[in-house]
Amino acid sequence: MKTNKIIISLSVFVILISGCKKDWDEHYNTPPETINKNIWEVIKADPDLSAFVQYMEALKFDTLFVSGNTYSLFIPNNEAFDEFLATDTVTAAVLNYHISRHFIQSVNIKESDKVRMIAEKFVVVQHFNNTTIFDGIPLEFESPLFLNGKYFIMSKVAIPKPNLFEYFEETNPVLKNYILGLDSIILDKTRSRPIGFDEFGRTVYDTVSEIYNEFEDFYFPVREEFRNKTATMVFPKSEDYNAALDIMAGTMGEVYQDYRDIPIDWQNDVLIPYLLEHGVFENSLSEVNFIKTGGPRDTLKLKNILGDSIAIDYEVDDKFICSNGVAFNYKNFVVPDTLFNGAIRIEGEMFIKKIGTNRFTWRDRYVKEISSQKFEPKGDIIPKASNDSIVSVRFTSGYTGSYSLELKINNIFPRKYLMVVRTNKNFGGVYKVYLNDELIREMDYYDYYKTDWRWYYYSVAGGRYFEESQGYHYWDAWAINEKPYGEAKLRFEYQGPSAIVLNAGLLIDYIDFIPYD
Repeated sequence: MKTNKIIISLSVFVILISGCKKDWDEHYNTPPETINKNIWEVIKADPDLSAFVQYMEALKFDTLFVSGNTYSLFIPNNEAFDEFLATDTVTAAVLNYHISRHFIQSVNIKESDKVRMIAEKFVVVQHFNNTTIFDGIPLEFESPLFLNGKYFIMSKVAIPKPNLFEYFEETNPVLKNYILGLDSIILDKTRSRPIGFDEFGRTVYDTVSEIYNEFEDFYFPVREEFRNKTATMVFPKSEDYNAALDIMAGTMGEVYQDYRDIPIDWQNDVLIPYLLEHGVFENSLSEVNFIKTGGPRDTLKLKNILGDSIAIDYEVDDKFICSNGVAFNYKNFVVPDTLFNGAIRIEGEMFIKKIGTNRFTWRDRYVKEISSQKFEPKGDIIPKASNDSIVSVRFTSGYTGSYSLELKINNIFPRKYLMVVRTNKNFGGVYKVYLNDELIREMDYYDYYKTDWRWYYYSVAGGRYFEESQGYHYWDAWAINEKPYGEAKLRFEYQGPSAIVLNAGLLIDYIDFIPYD
């Protein structure tokens, strides 16, 4: 009896093994009947996909199927195109968004995956409960494998999501132009081939160039698509941006009537960098990230993409999902008053550049120096100074020659200012000071010593004085700038040494231009 049971068990085992081998062979070793068919011929033969075929042929996409490459196609049926055409147009970008060079099997997708399409954009493909979803659209059919790919059928046309650059290209051209304005063409030495030397011994390349963009290197590559990297950008839409500039223009007076009068240079130099610093964040954030969770005194701070902690004093609106991140508009955008009505500080060290160990020279772009004797500027790192640094030029003892230093001031508007110079009373001389060739002050550093109150200096504004601060002193002058934004010139003309003053020369920590109505 026991022997019979063993024989029966072995027979069942053999049958099971034979059945498994048959299934295995059919699934893995026996090619499907479709394996030698061109996928394009199959699609053309399906009348429910005729609209897709029509647009593929009209836009020359049918040439893809003579290349020998393999594709996965996500094909909207005819009803889907009818619905889409009621409000939109089929373009190459739309077709690009439905074709991938990757061979996709729905069973291989673990819940969700990002798939790159031939448009270089990513779509989200999900698979759960035996349902496959393409960018939120359920797929109704999945074909077998053909010679050059496979296809899926869907009941809606997927609309390509713009990347962050494409979104702002539509919603605010000012930001688009700002980003494009930071493009530079640079030599790609890894791909360029040295072919010799010029007359100065410099290597000459068979040049291969690439575009370098300072914005995308500093903040986020908004024109690129990624599988796992995103950013969040908060920037006002064009109509809100211009409306805020209208209010700013009204605040500044008759010279400015509306947003068109606000200089684009100021927007690029001041406003846009401010908005980027306070509005570009790593990863895709939601509205709740911008909502204060505590009481009325709670201060919401977020770390921006540069790693700086930023106080969020605004609310967001109009969230838009882009292919490489999230874009928000401001709920109520206003230009911060401090950006145009606050003091404008010019740091002295911005006018010099380092050329060696403890050696500096003036920046030709911003400085014009005329002197009967050569004096090199000096940059010093001093913790008590503004921005921890100063600039100075030291003359020889008792110098009576000529010296003129003209500084280009890029960021002041046409208006009246109280100009305040932070300096040191022991480092100066007698100067005439000009703004746009108009004399605005005659300054003698000996004035600091004329009374017993040497740590005080009376302001030209009257009723106020400057007190010594951490070894630094101040003097001021009325400055009426009638030049357009970015064209002001400030000139210091040396007249000779001051009595008692220890060092002849000029020291500047910073210069403030304080708007004065």
